[in-house]
Amino acid sequence: MRNFVLFGLTATALLSAADFRAGVAKADMDPPTGLPMAGYGTRYSRGTLDPLEARVLALSDGTRTIALVTLDLCYTFDPPIMDEVRRAVRGSVDEVVFLASHTHSGPTYLEAPEAAKHAIPRIAGAIQAAAHALVPARIANGWGQVFLGFNRRYVRTDGSVEMFWRNETKISTTFPVDPTVGVIRIDRSDGAPLAVLVNYACHPVVLGPENLDYSADYPSEMRRYVERQIGGTVMAFFLQGAPGDINPYFDKTPLAEDAVGVMKQTGEKLGAEAVRVARNLTTRLPANPRIQSKTVIVPAANRWNLDKLRAVLKERYRIEGPRAARLLRDTMELPVTTLLLNFGSADQDLAFVGMPGEPFVEFQMQLRAKSPIPNSFLLGYTNGYFAYFPTIAAAVRGGYGANSTVVPTEVGTGERMLNTGLISIYELLGRLSEQPGSPR
Repeated sequence: MRNFVLFGLTATALLSAADFRAGVAKADMDPPTGLPMAGYGTRYSRGTLDPLEARVLALSDGTRTIALVTLDLCYTFDPPIMDEVRRAVRGSVDEVVFLASHTHSGPTYLEAPEAAKHAIPRIAGAIQAAAHALVPARIANGWGQVFLGFNRRYVRTDGSVEMFWRNETKISTTFPVDPTVGVIRIDRSDGAPLAVLVNYACHPVVLGPENLDYSADYPSEMRRYVERQIGGTVMAFFLQGAPGDINPYFDKTPLAEDAVGVMKQTGEKLGAEAVRVARNLTTRLPANPRIQSKTVIVPAANRWNLDKLRAVLKERYRIEGPRAARLLRDTMELPVTTLLLNFGSADQDLAFVGMPGEPFVEFQMQLRAKSPIPNSFLLGYTNGYFAYFPTIAAAVRGGYGANSTVVPTEVGTGERMLNTGLISIYELLGRLSEQPGSPR
């Protein structure tokens, strides 16, 4: 099947440094209590531990304005809700990219569509506020390292897989694990910190199914720590990476074992490394800023016989209705969104490739190794949700997220999406021509 382009917008004019602008805003999505919660078995919320927020970073090159919206949710909203938000902010921004953190302590809006509508004006208002707050900005990025978790797939010597959910000893023989912390710092033109973006790959599941209070899990504490340490009016953002097979050491911590305290310690550990990196960055005014993006739809067939899958979901897991429908699509159209922030120098350019689901961590490692832009970030849970994307090798070995009911897409879908993102980066850089070259 052939890929096709959903949309691709490119700013082509060379602009002055003053034309790079950034603005931030946030909104409490304020979901009502009593909603079904995401990520584990059926359970219903009873309160709020920390606010579930939509945080918005608006970026402009003078020609285009794009809004990155990070959501403290297990999955992004379904397409009709995202499209309604986009319609509401048309005229304020040219494009909206939604990114979920994958917290398992948020609501399942799929099963509560009326509640989802409650969040639409709040998110739209935050996008418009961020666009209205655009100011001349400087930018820099750097890399750190911290171990918060481990690969939950233990591959035996015979090639079989045993799922390894919790690792209190922090000693692991599982692989791969990517401890990389990506940090992007954006300052106002006078050097005052405006935003710190932190990219990391690890499931936000320190809080387990016993927790019935809404929480963003460890990303919320990371943000609070960064904001306290950096000071001023800086806003911190969490950009989830590719954590499809990565669990925190203290997965599903029982409430009796101080789950909230462990969650906060995990977030502070990530925050401390992010602060260390951010403080050592020197932001610069981009010489020739261009914001470019492209979304390509990657078609995929369902991996399973739908009648057999439907029976397994109903009889073994008691999953029916909207939750089952997400996994029972015969064919799927997966949006792969690539964003290029071209600032005119190889050490400052940034590339992002977003996949609409849960990619295994190896994909983000491959992106950094293969991308022509050294500062490249793979983002999961972007602009939709189609469950897990294992590597081909993992799909063969099996295990949860590799050959289970939560892997509806055909084998090799993750590799195709990664290649789609890489091709889009080269196209946006102008390195792929639409016509054949002349022989030499």
